[in-house]
Amino acid sequence: MAQKLTRENAEKILRNVDNFLFDCDGVLWDGNGPIKGSLETVMRLKELGKRVFHVTNNSLHTREHFVKKCANYGYQVKQDEILCTAWIAAEYLRSKSFKDKVYVMGLKESMGEELNAFGIKNTGAGSDPLVGTSYGDWLEGVKLDPEVKCVLVGFDPHISYMKLMRATSYLKKPDCLFIATNTDNLLPVKNTDISIPDAGCMVSALTVASGREPIVMGKPAPNMFEVLREVHNLDPSRCMMVGDRLDTDIMFAKNCGMQSLLVLSGISSVDDVEQAPNTSEAVDSRPDFYAENLAELGKFIVGN
Repeated sequence: MAQKLTRENAEKILRNVDNFLFDCDGVLWDGNGPIKGSLETVMRLKELGKRVFHVTNNSLHTREHFVKKCANYGYQVKQDEILCTAWIAAEYLRSKSFKDKVYVMGLKESMGEELNAFGIKNTGAGSDPLVGTSYGDWLEGVKLDPEVKCVLVGFDPHISYMKLMRATSYLKKPDCLFIATNTDNLLPVKNTDISIPDAGCMVSALTVASGREPIVMGKPAPNMFEVLREVHNLDPSRCMMVGDRLDTDIMFAKNCGMQSLLVLSGISSVDDVEQAPNTSEAVDSRPDFYAENLAELGKFIVGN
């Protein structure tokens, strides 16, 4: 059963956790900037000798960008302490000794740059508007690159019917890899009536069209933690994932054998926690602990 964060279990967390993994959007900051009290909490944890990592499903930016963004908000972070899905996808392909070309449904400034940094050839990032008004026009407009052996799909504000045609056509080849950065349905924006579809919407369209399921890099799949564990020699039982979503952050913790803290400053609410399934027939997506925001944890660790 999920427990509301108290001083008693905060002290237990500090005794049993050496490494804190933080989601970014909805935990450290949101669309309005830094979330009050989050920076102070992270700094306090570091003063106590805890290791801090930033783990985000956001595929809009490179790790280098996230280092700068963190610095702008006061977080001093090294590049190898940040895991974002654009970089993880490129790292995954490097680890598989991938030598062919990637068709990218995503941003050139993030996914394209991370692939380029590993020397992985890629094409497709950017706009690809619909050509003509009929099937014949569309077929004429699609030229396939025989070097493409992987389709990588992430957040793509330039998504188009032409892109879906190209990606689906590549995926009809059994030897073409299908990789998704993440499957989040919405970007975490608050205090607005506007919803912003995330990469999961692009992934779902391509999954239906191709009849294939992707290899998912982001949370809740364990790929990001596997890389982090290998690089930093982490014991998952001494790690805690802090996030704002049950379906990504908390499930990620469970899939990787970590403890979990849900903060209610982003997507999931206390009602979601209470309604989360906990039967043997369903996956338990409840956190170990939950709090209004990260400042609540900071309040309880002051003076330790």
